[in-house]
Amino acid sequence: MDTAALTRTPGTPSPRRRRRVAALAALLFFFGPAVAFAAGDRADEIENREPAAFPALSRRFATGFEAWAVDHLPLRGQAVRAHTLLSERLFGEPPSYATAGPRAYPRVIEGRDGWLYFGDDVAEACRPAGTTAGVLDRVRRLGEIVRGSGRGFVFTVAPDKTTVSPDKLPDRFLGEGCLRSRKTELWAALEAARVPGYLDLRAPLLRLQRDTGEPAYFRTDSHWSERSAALYGAELARVLRPALAGGTRLTFLGRSPREGDLGRLLGAPRREDAARWRLDRDGVRRLAQDDRDAPIAFRVTNATTRAALFRPRTLIVGDSFTRESTPWITPYFADLTVLRSDAPVRAGPERVAGYLREAEVVVFEMVERYWAGGHGEMLTDETLAAVEKALKAAPRRAGGPG
Repeated sequence: MDTAALTRTPGTPSPRRRRRVAALAALLFFFGPAVAFAAGDRADEIENREPAAFPALSRRFATGFEAWAVDHLPLRGQAVRAHTLLSERLFGEPPSYATAGPRAYPRVIEGRDGWLYFGDDVAEACRPAGTTAGVLDRVRRLGEIVRGSGRGFVFTVAPDKTTVSPDKLPDRFLGEGCLRSRKTELWAALEAARVPGYLDLRAPLLRLQRDTGEPAYFRTDSHWSERSAALYGAELARVLRPALAGGTRLTFLGRSPREGDLGRLLGAPRREDAARWRLDRDGVRRLAQDDRDAPIAFRVTNATTRAALFRPRTLIVGDSFTRESTPWITPYFADLTVLRSDAPVRAGPERVAGYLREAEVVVFEMVERYWAGGHGEMLTDETLAAVEKALKAAPRRAGGPG
């Protein structure tokens, strides 16, 4: 006789049943993502980054597996969107995902008139991994390595949206003080350092915004507008070779709906009516695009019958600001390779050094928040050492500024 059944409170599940439920839950946790994947469900990239990869078998496997499982849970995006909608309907604000421990800054800051700002601008400024001076020293060293090998070097900073278009920020928000002080420190240091090859984009963006009366950044996205992307391309062309401005026109195509990345980060997509632009360069046509190294890098070659092209083989190392701007950059170059700035992590420092070795001119772009945070994948000791070794073994005659 089952004596446990005689003493069990009515309605309480038996130990055997509880074990079965626990086993089923474990199976769903461990194998649910794989089953959902086989059925056609795909986890969305809703955190402005790629989902975590399956971890290697090491001491950190448990921590890595937890991150992988969370990122690949089936219907994860739908659950986050439902949570966001419920929170906004009930409390008038998006949910907070802060956890116990260090102060958690919001992933998205909701401003006035539907404006959204990337919370990492604040998190990087308020919890920096390094100093502004340290980043400048490493960029200076990268420039010295590249120029010392006979190659041209240009570097630039993509300003944060909170720097160029801050007027829609809320009156008060967590981290406001350290954000403002860090920005003041960073831009003053950049101006005072006078590092060779520096291209300032902040002043032209502020001027464009003032002269046109249009914001330089999308309302619901962390990135600059198409017109600002075209300005980035034009400013880069100007410092490389002023004659590249000839035979170049920026054509307004009208306005159309656009979904920004910050709404997806909230789990509640936001759309806006965005201005669309096209860069036209007389006689320039695309010869080929080599995507064999995608998503790490891609290469574009162009030919022309009229407008000038920048002829030296060029490498741009940049983050999402550069990748979002490629339609307004590539038409200026005869031979251009665009390399992700996180390639040292994705592909290794030696492979990155190989891209620099093949170039005659190197352009390095990094977003302001990483400068404020005091770190960057291209600026680690391992990456700089690999680049120095590769370029010393393959010197060139300089093909551009710097």
